[in-house]
Amino acid sequence: TLLLGTNALNGSISELIGNLQNLDDLSLDFNLLTGTIPTEIGTLPNLIELSLNRNTLEGTIPSEIGQITMLWLIMLSSNDLTGTIPTELGTLSNLNVLSLSRNILEGTIPSEIGQITTLSLIDISLNDLTQNIPIEFAMLSNLEELYVDQNPLSGEVPLEVCQLRAENNVDIRTVCSPEFTCDCCLGPGCN
Repeated sequence: TLLLGTNALNGSISELIGNLQNLDDLSLDFNLLTGTIPTEIGTLPNLIELSLNRNTLEGTIPSEIGQITMLWLIMLSSNDLTGTIPTELGTLSNLNVLSLSRNILEGTIPSEIGQITTLSLIDISLNDLTQNIPIEFAMLSNLEELYVDQNPLSGEVPLEVCQLRAENNVDIRTVCSPEFTCDCCLGPGCN
């Protein structure tokens, strides 16, 4: 376990992080870290929690993170990450929390995320993601919260995804907007 959050650490995350093969929790939140997320993080087989929120990290999210099969939590919010959300994240069958909000991510929301049936929270709000929520999200039977607001999404939320609200009481109030509509956002509790 490496818990160094809120310590005003600066500089970059060394690629030598990959040498910490027994590391299970990497928490460097609320620091002043810059540079990119090293791809070597993908070589940490025992990592369960990866939390790098509220730094100034840039570059893309390494696709190698999809190799960390034990991951339960990914929190990379409030950085300057760019590029697309890696489709490889769809292989993380133990993932419970995926928080990528407040970055500069673009492209479409990968349908592969819908394969992670253990997810209870997805927060990809405040990015530059386009098009629609994949219909595969309807398979997220454990989902409790879905935040996609403040993205230039368009079209209509698939009815199957809307049914998650009715069947599983999923909080999707922030999904709909004037450009992005859905039948599930009619009635109390909707924006």
